[in-house]
Amino acid sequence: LLPLWAKQGCTVESIDQGFMGNTYLPLPPVPEQKAIAAFLDRETKRIDGLIRKREKLIVLLQEKRAALISHAVTKGLNPSAKMKPSGIDWLGNIPAHWETDKIKYNTFSCSGGTPNTENQDYWNGDIPWVSPKDMKASRISATEDSITELGLKESASRLIDENTVLIVVRSGILKHTIPVAINVVPVSINQDMKALFTKEKVTSDYLFYFINGVQENLLPLWRKQGCTVESIEQEFMGNTCLPIPPVSEQKAIAEYLDTETKKIDGLLEKEQQIIERMKEYRSALISAAVTGKIDVRETV
Repeated sequence: LLPLWAKQGCTVESIDQGFMGNTYLPLPPVPEQKAIAAFLDRETKRIDGLIRKREKLIVLLQEKRAALISHAVTKGLNPSAKMKPSGIDWLGNIPAHWETDKIKYNTFSCSGGTPNTENQDYWNGDIPWVSPKDMKASRISATEDSITELGLKESASRLIDENTVLIVVRSGILKHTIPVAINVVPVSINQDMKALFTKEKVTSDYLFYFINGVQENLLPLWRKQGCTVESIEQEFMGNTCLPIPPVSEQKAIAEYLDTETKKIDGLLEKEQQIIERMKEYRSALISAAVTGKIDVRETV
């Protein structure tokens, strides 16, 4: 119905009442209409219940994933390690042999830009151009948009070497999460992003997992106040203290989390697929019942 009812040429999607009113409606006898409604009430309620159970399982898996990362990047992998106060309220105790230092002393950053969108010579090239909409995965190898060498040269964007931490610093999504990823190929970024290059004491993988794992604590510290669009204040981010294990331990933590999060992500993907199939079945069942493809009169 949507293609038939959608009003054309509007700035906001809307339904044309004339189109809707002129649509033909299949009309079974009223007793059959009631039978169809009762059948669909019962069956959709059952399917919705199964979907809610799967969604609850997804939430539990996501919480397990977050807790796994948070514990690894703040407490390490050795449960017998001697601990010491970190001096940071939200961080608590950390392994005694770890250091703490501000992020700004262990990274340097750059932002990006957008080539002129009216110049087609700047777009559809070979250089991935990362914007917040691409930050749905932990590893970035491809993007929705790409730019040319000329677009890179004649804009504020720059080429970011692979294995760099990419973070969204301006987007409505920062109301509830901090999108962070690592690029596995050289990329460019737009002005709503930052690239964080790590120095010798910190690895990119460890910094990525740290931001990912404790972002519930970081977001209130980093958020810029009084902006019309949610954004991260560079100064606040730079002054945040980072627990720093020895580099060899950072690598072990990252390898462990790569393995364990991959397992959980596999389970999450399976659950999402099951939910999608249930939703498709729900829609197909409703369509079949209201168009007479299945006879439900004897099922009530």
